Formats: sequence, C-alpha cells, structure tokens
Amino acid sequence: MHSFDRVAETYESGRPAYPDRIFEALEPLAGALVLEGGAGTGIASRALIERGARLVAYDVGRAILLRARAASPGLRAVVADGGAMPFRDGQADLVCFAQAWHWIDERHRCEEAARVLRAGGRWAGWWSHARADGESWFDSSWDRVESACPGTDRGQRDIDWADGLRRSGLFAVDDRVTVRWTRHVSVEQWMLDENSKSYVAALSPEEHRQLVGALDDLVRARFPDGRMSVPYETWLWTAHKI
Repeated sequence: MHSFDRVAETYESGRPAYPDRIFEALEPLAGALVLEGGAGTGIASRALIERGARLVAYDVGRAILLRARAASPGLRAVVADGGAMPFRDGQADLVCFAQAWHWIDERHRCEEAARVLRAGGRWAGWWSHARADGESWFDSSWDRVESACPGTDRGQRDIDWADGLRRSGLFAVDDRVTVRWTRHVSVEQWMLDENSKSYVAALSPEEHRQLVGALDDLVRARFPDGRMSVPYETWLWTAHKI
C-alpha cells in the first residue's frame, strides 16, 4: 500500500483533471453504484458525482480522503485497501481506478474487484501521461528522473494494465480507449505535479532538492514566460465481469 497523505496538498494543487471523454466512455453513470479505489483528493470523484453516480470513494490515506470530502461535502469515503475491500459481494455496478490500480496487490486485486461487482458489472482503470517525447526538455527531464529514481522509467507509461484481468479469467476486456489532449499549465503547477509523484516524494531531502531543482531549470529554460502547453494521452481500459 502507498499513501499520498504526505503530499496531499501538492497532489490536489498540481494534478490535472481527466478528459470528459473518459467519463463519456463510462456512461451510463446516473444512479450507478460506483466504488472508486485510490480516490485520493477526489479529482475523478467529482466528475463521477457530477454525472449522477452513487459514489463510494476509498483510499489507504485518511488525510487525502479528508481533502476529497472537503471538496465534495457528503462524499461517502472509506479508508480501505483495494486488495481487501470492506464491501459486500455483488453490489457494485462499476469499480474504477484513476491512476491507482497499479498500487493494489496484484495477487488479490482481480478477485476482489470481481467479488464486489454484480453480474455483468464493469471494471475501469485509466492513466494520464505527458507525451512530449522528442522534445529536448522533456527527454532530459526523464533522463534526470530515471537517474535519480531507480526502478522508474518512461516505459512504464506503456504498460498494458488489462493483461492481468485477461489472465484472471474473471473479466472480458474491451478495446482500450485513447484520449489525446493538450495540457495548458503554469510552470509552478507543473512543478507541484512533479513533486506529488511517488518516486519523487520518496527521495531523501538532498536527492529531492537536486532532482526538483534540475527539473525546474529545464522547464523554465523551455518556457521562459511561465506558461506550458504539453501533449498528453489518457488511456482507459474497461472490462465486464464474466
């Protein structure tokens, strides 16, 4: 389990929202009982609620869930691990994970997701990643991250997260949905986002200072007016319980 409690403020301030097309692909949501795992500060929660979902948000971090509740008064939120959910069998219409499925114990996650879903219920997981590959500032930023954070590399953006569901035999997986968009963001907000990344937050204070300083220098040299336009892609996988 990993909690983002320590970086809850930068997470909420720095992370982007998700494209509308992701939620359009999840329709119908009105009246659906949705269990959102790794809900964090509620970035996806708010979009699901706006579309009428009966949402229960859960996360292993209490502080980060409190931020989600502050932004969405009345939000039903539970401190829980997606590998052992405190929910009854066969109740949910949808279980979903915005940038969170990879944090759940892979030995149990497929079985747990299937357990809480009703017959024919849906699983969904999506991830947003910057895709400015080929631009020198972006490639150099990844070089710095990979050097400072062993075990982290840009190729992890391309993982097929539906593979485990297929192999479990519990789900029929749909075609992946790819949404391309451009993020318009200030340098300051971009750096808040960088600071909220788990592999950055895990560094020692000196390692953190050096890496964040280097990333800040690269970004400001490329975007001297402080405004950034960065290509992104959000990949959505959906599946139905067999």
